[in-house]
Amino acid sequence: MKQEVYQDYEPDYKPNSLNYLVDWVFHFNAYTEQWAAIPRETYNEYWNDYKNAGVLRSKNINTLFDLLHKAKGNVNAIEHILNGEGAE
Repeated sequence: MKQEVYQDYEPDYKPNSLNYLVDWVFHFNAYTEQWAAIPRETYNEYWNDYKNAGVLRSKNINTLFDLLHKAKGNVNAIEHILNGEGAE
């Protein structure tokens, strides 16, 4: 049996620079057609409260990867980027 791997998105990030992604869980909601990036420490709360603070949502998972890469996975830095203040 042949197993194929979907590799449509190949970022320019170096593998060692992706260590911050281990603290995030990604979920696709088929009803809203949105990806969610959930901080691992709030993962259980995500299933109880859809509007949980700190969860990032986008129609394109690449947008979430780019935000997480710019902020190195730091939720506070992501909030600064989204407010137009740049990463700290």
